Amino acid sequence: MTSEVHVDRRDRVAVLTLDRPVANILAPSLRAALARALERAAADPATEAVVIRGAGAGFSTGLDLAEYDDGPGPPGIGDLAQSIEEMPKPVVAALHGQVLGAAAELALAAHARVAAQDAQIGLPEVTLGLLPCGGTTQRLPRLAGAQVALELLLSGRTVAASDPRAERLLDEVVAQAPQERAEALARDLARSGGWRRSRDRTRGLSDPAGYQKAVAAVAARLEGRDRAEADIVKCIEAALLLPFTRGVELEAALFADRVGSPRARALRHAVLAERRAAVMPEQRQATAREIGRVALLGRPRFLAEMATAWLAAGHTVTLAGGGQDDAAQAAERVAAEFEAAIARQEITEAEAKARLSRLDRAAPGEAVAGADLVLDDGTVAVMMGGRPVAWAVLDPMLALRARADAVGAGARALSLRLYPVQEGRRLAEIGVPAGAAAESVVSLSRACAGLGWTVVRAAAVPGLAGANLAAALSGAALRLVEAGHTPAEVDAAARHMGFRAGPFAMMDAEGLEAARHRLARLAGGAAAGGPGQDLLAARSAAGHGGRAAGRGFYIHDGGAARPDPELPAWLDNWRADRGLPSAPADDQEPGEALHAALVNAAARLIADGVVQRASDVDVLMVRGYGFDRARGGPLFQADLAGTLTLMTTMKRFAALDAALWAPHPAIADMFKNGMGFFGRAP
Repeated sequence: MTSEVHVDRRDRVAVLTLDRPVANILAPSLRAALARALERAAADPATEAVVIRGAGAGFSTGLDLAEYDDGPGPPGIGDLAQSIEEMPKPVVAALHGQVLGAAAELALAAHARVAAQDAQIGLPEVTLGLLPCGGTTQRLPRLAGAQVALELLLSGRTVAASDPRAERLLDEVVAQAPQERAEALARDLARSGGWRRSRDRTRGLSDPAGYQKAVAAVAARLEGRDRAEADIVKCIEAALLLPFTRGVELEAALFADRVGSPRARALRHAVLAERRAAVMPEQRQATAREIGRVALLGRPRFLAEMATAWLAAGHTVTLAGGGQDDAAQAAERVAAEFEAAIARQEITEAEAKARLSRLDRAAPGEAVAGADLVLDDGTVAVMMGGRPVAWAVLDPMLALRARADAVGAGARALSLRLYPVQEGRRLAEIGVPAGAAAESVVSLSRACAGLGWTVVRAAAVPGLAGANLAAALSGAALRLVEAGHTPAEVDAAARHMGFRAGPFAMMDAEGLEAARHRLARLAGGAAAGGPGQDLLAARSAAGHGGRAAGRGFYIHDGGAARPDPELPAWLDNWRADRGLPSAPADDQEPGEALHAALVNAAARLIADGVVQRASDVDVLMVRGYGFDRARGGPLFQADLAGTLTLMTTMKRFAALDAALWAPHPAIADMFKNGMGFFGRAP
């Protein structure tokens, strides 16, 4: 078996190279190999110093997140960091590329650090609801002080080696690969005997009053919040007040309490779900082709939005509209957007000029003929020209086969839905019809990922997976109002469940007529037809068409939504005309009903192969519909609640609408076998 740590001796320096696919993940086997290599180097009289480096594109991206579920196996990061720090010979970390999480913790335990200019150092544990577990909360402030330690640990963001905060942690930053300089430094330290352990550094503790002031300011902001951020602040304070070993013990105890918390588990689930979503069956069948020129076909607003994104990612873009001036209008919007970005100091004038130099306009046929990728909103009459890698139609409600036949795109035609940005996170859902070219799928997926979009693959059914899930949520909400609940009650329940906005607020934003047509077009999904859509039609007919009209289920004034005082009486009359109850039954908790309908729809989409896996549903909900990332997603929450709770809720509400709430056979099987969506039920 090939070792995951290679040892080379170069002029009395043992160079230990981490080498494990993917990204030198610090798996238990690699950690064990590193521990053995350190022991041998310590015992070898021919070795006077050690350099630790990473093979490939980076040093290491840290631990495999899956390890956290059962606790990292031996040797632990804390034990390994202690072994590095207590080495009787100097240890220098040679850093390049990504140096993340536990990898950064090991680097901080080294006696010196040499980094390439491309090194990116980050401690993202807080984004997983955790604090570091390798003594970092004690070493980092000793090296850099409380302010820098708090900024790095509480943000979770990576910083470049040239960043002033990172420079305080590094002994040298070099333009070239850092190994040669790290070896020279290791020899110098060994021969001078002038190396010190990180735990013995005091520069960051030299101003106790300023240190405590920085800690107190952050602690005041976090007061009353039981989260990893508060634990981090406690540990940073302990670095000043307690001996090093006691501070490490505090860090370990807080980490142990936090790692199994629902929040930490949910955040790990969200990260892993996004990584899994990138894995598609077509990747085993074809290699992605490079996308250079992108042709955009559509209306001016679509052209401008897409051009801005693809130009920023380095592509060449050709605009083609259905109207004579559409492309020119779009180009003007793009230029205006770049001017605004310059004013916001997001890009320079030179960068804006370079991007605009890659933008041109052409007739639809000419644009398609020279393109590697065509993005099409379905409004421009055109025939296939050339051989683009993929032709993506950005209307998931459009009949993809008819559009593909009309333009002659054939097996290269895919559906693509781009979601509104949620908390800075972008989501692209690719709809893949039967017989689609694998090369088209993987090429479009890689191109979207290059724009910073998380990609989810779905079957090319009307609406793809996301719109069908949203239809179940909207349909359940409408049924609950028919049963006597108010829209405000239903929306409050949805927010309590984890959504940023409730279904009625979402439908107001969309426009009630548009929402009604969306539900009607998803005829094979939940909430198709029936009194639920009648409510939307009646509300629109009364002049309350949604946010654009100033009033829907809420009053919209200056961008803010507030309750409509006339809505309760209007609903009473609407229900009375249809013989519907004026108040809900006592056992109808709307949050339980919404969650059950959404989970039931997800089970159907998984069973029908519309989505590849259960975790893709959670990605769609978190990134596409604003579900709280710290709750993992509705299916993760379903597993926490248990299938017994789900079955009970579904049976209770099935009388309102069997299509929404009658348990799908997959749910019944999970209940019978004691399973959840992600393994054995708790």
